Amino acid sequence: MSEASAGDLFARYCLPGSRYKKLLSTSFMRAGRKQALMFGAAMMDDGRQASANELEQLLGGDWREALTACWLIGFAQKSEFRDELHRLIKEGDVRRTGKGVAFALARFCQPSDAYALKQYLERSLSELQDRGNQPWFLGALLHIEKRLGVVASQDLLVSEGLWDRWSAAGFLGTADPSRWEREVADWIDLAESLD
Repeated sequence: MSEASAGDLFARYCLPGSRYKKLLSTSFMRAGRKQALMFGAAMMDDGRQASANELEQLLGGDWREALTACWLIGFAQKSEFRDELHRLIKEGDVRRTGKGVAFALARFCQPSDAYALKQYLERSLSELQDRGNQPWFLGALLHIEKRLGVVASQDLLVSEGLWDRWSAAGFLGTADPSRWEREVADWIDLAESLD
């Protein structure tokens, strides 16, 4: 990716209205329904207009670019990126992009997405000092389970199991898995209201 095209893509997709900051914090969801819909509509439009090459370049960029790409992919339901997102989480290369990956996979909502999320959680929940994307990945997994009527998370959520041990090892706000599923479901509801 040349410097000019990297800068152009960053300016086009990541910077408008401090977009990448809003995606990282998901503050757009707390800004009120009208603002959330406006933000989501802009993401949907950009996701649909972005070429596969542009999204690939963003995914290969820094965390701000990769995070934005994941949300664009999810809003536009560009499932051709499923394998790439699965690869990122299999390799543990989600950096600060976890919310975007969780959103995109929950939006794709297929059994293979649930399996990829579960594999990540099985590995990362055993690392008690690893405090990162686990809540949103669990939320995405639970959302997919609810939508598809499948159960993949039960061994993660058994009493005193991986989730309980991981959530007890550090500050989490709430360890209630349904809270994280609701957060992801709210993201999906926003996107679906714009489809």
